[in-house]
Amino acid sequence: MSDDLVTGNRRLHILKCLKSTGDYRLSDLLLHDMLKRIGMGVSLSVVRGDLAWLEQQSLLSTQAMGNLTIALLRSEGVDVAEGVSYVPGIARPRPEG
Repeated sequence: MSDDLVTGNRRLHILKCLKSTGDYRLSDLLLHDMLKRIGMGVSLSVVRGDLAWLEQQSLLSTQAMGNLTIALLRSEGVDVAEGVSYVPGIARPRPEG
């Protein structure tokens, strides 16, 4: 599997994880653990790099809190997670069903 495909899928899953929370907010450590549980385990620095990239695309915002980075999904990120809009570098979600 190509690196671009893996990266795009991981970024989509980060957006989906954030969308699944009640307040659209998670720490980098929780995202790291969630990715590991679905077989997409990478280093924490890779997760932080993905968060920075997603923030550059205006899909989420981040805030440093001590040693943690808190990610907050923006409405544009919800649209990408739901497949309403597309951003190159992020996989498109598959239809449910």
